[in-house]
Amino acid sequence: MIYTNLKEYLEDKKLSQRALARQLSISPSYLNALVAGTRRPSPELAAEIERITGIPFRVLLLTDRVQPEKAAIA
Repeated sequence: MIYTNLKEYLEDKKLSQRALARQLSISPSYLNALVAGTRRPSPELAAEIERITGIPFRVLLLTDRVQPEKAAIA
């Protein structure tokens, strides 16, 4: 299966956000923001997420769900 977002991946794998955050060496709250679309990952983190989940790097970086004012803070 090709995943298009983190929520889909987590649901299909029956994996908690906390478990995936641990695999990625990030905080659960940061992963929650990525899943919710309120933050974008760095290119390095996007590459690691792609390696683990198969979600394409570009999808992770170019999501249009991020709110512009919050993306500027990230």
